Amino acid sequence: MNVGEMQRKLSCWAEENSDHRFFDLYHLLYDKDWLRLAHDYVAQNAGSRTAGCDGVNMREFDAELEGNLNQLARELKAESFEPFPVRRVYIPKANGKLRPLGIPSVRDRIVQEAIRMALEPIYEADFSQYSFGFRPNRCTMDTVRYIYLCTIGKHRYYWIIEGDISSCFEAIHHRRLIELLRERIADRKILHLIWQYLRAGVMEGKLFRDTTRGTPQGGIVSPLLANVYLHELDRYMERYTALSIHQKRKRRWRGEANFLYSRYADDFVVLCNGTRTEAEKMKEELSRFLSSHLYLKLSSEKTKITHLNDGFTFLGFWLERHAGGDGKKTRVLIPSAAVDRVREKIRKVTDAATCEDSFNAKIISLNRIVGGWCRYYQYTSRASTQFYGVAGYLYWRMAHWLGRKFSLSMPEVIERYRKGKSFGTTEYCLRLPTEFPTRRYTAAVKKPNPYTMQKVGLKREELPNETFWTGYERRPGMADLRPLILEMDKYTCQLCGQGVTAENAQVDHIEPFRKYKRPVDANRLENLWTLCIACHQWKTEFDRQMESRMQ
Repeated sequence: MNVGEMQRKLSCWAEENSDHRFFDLYHLLYDKDWLRLAHDYVAQNAGSRTAGCDGVNMREFDAELEGNLNQLARELKAESFEPFPVRRVYIPKANGKLRPLGIPSVRDRIVQEAIRMALEPIYEADFSQYSFGFRPNRCTMDTVRYIYLCTIGKHRYYWIIEGDISSCFEAIHHRRLIELLRERIADRKILHLIWQYLRAGVMEGKLFRDTTRGTPQGGIVSPLLANVYLHELDRYMERYTALSIHQKRKRRWRGEANFLYSRYADDFVVLCNGTRTEAEKMKEELSRFLSSHLYLKLSSEKTKITHLNDGFTFLGFWLERHAGGDGKKTRVLIPSAAVDRVREKIRKVTDAATCEDSFNAKIISLNRIVGGWCRYYQYTSRASTQFYGVAGYLYWRMAHWLGRKFSLSMPEVIERYRKGKSFGTTEYCLRLPTEFPTRRYTAAVKKPNPYTMQKVGLKREELPNETFWTGYERRPGMADLRPLILEMDKYTCQLCGQGVTAENAQVDHIEPFRKYKRPVDANRLENLWTLCIACHQWKTEFDRQMESRMQ
């Protein structure tokens, strides 16, 4: 099956007839090509190596890939497939609290991806132009730029309603969601499978909990289901946003306000060109709609009404109307809290207690943190100025970390490890925020349907991760020792003589690591050598057998 062509047809049929209900979708899920492509998409995800509650990770699943995919196809075709509960873990949020994250099993992720591949082309034909979250070829800067454009020039939308739905993803009503899906999807089999995922439950350690509300935490299909649910809010706001210019003028002549609207997942903003009182009325109207139609609660504390002159935060950006040389203009800035958070991450990575970590590992860690943060904010109004401050902080934190690690003075650190304007090794160089240029975001606000456009690839936004790697190594120092060993052994396996590359080479201990009381003793150059993957596996098993005989 040509998966791309089938998705294009689904989306075209949905565009041609907004009332059409799709009957035969389930058979796509167990198609060999469809399922294989779903696997490939899942395997590319950053968390693909993490196992669900069944303990199977992607590497183990791929060891018998054809057999596992065939088994999935058979179960789906026979309608005997049953999802596993989601393994729940908790990750720290920026405010210090913990956020629950669900990890489905690999097989469930593949099936969820297959469902998303079938449903997304249909709903991309329906979704609002003002919905930007978790959709292909859309990103946070699209919604931020839309708000910016609505507040400049002759536009006078200065009162802002910052919408905050209390625990939105955890509060989605299952039966109401299925009702909304039935408006487009008539295939009972695929609806039943979605219902099974909604009700699969979660595992916290060895404790099972039922799921009676909410979408599957961490599930691949969850963002799409949430967008289907909140699309009702988008449709409700069309009574204001879909008005013609003439209708909007008539409202202003009658003394009524006009409203604009933008949503990113469960975060939304309503802009009002009237008075604060009219903005308050709209807030109450939205609260009643969410409660009566979607069984959701608008947080009265976090849903604020703000004037643009005072500024507000949306999706991690600070927007304010600022007095400049040519009058008042709207600016998009990096909030001071976001600067403080990235500085705190840098501080943790370069803490004095981490001096046993490798220099290479620290560079990799900091480059990931700083690179993701800078790419997210490089379209803001004063990005280069704010990047400059973070760059100075990063430079001197790394300099002092190197000084402590190698017992060097600052002049010695700069002389030995300075690389260009930063610090580095022969393998890696620390990227400073000043290396990321300020850019102007010029993408069109109105996006075409990517499934019906020819030669338009699907891109999905990757948001900066709240969790981050500090450069910690289970075996401290190995990231610095690895290139030395590979060079010393001339990229050759020391057992079979086979050539290896930097990507597939295995640096192993000649005498097993666990025989030493101190890691520093095991990690001596004379106790390390280069092996290929097959020889590494053989030697590990041989060492275990020898140890068992000696016991």
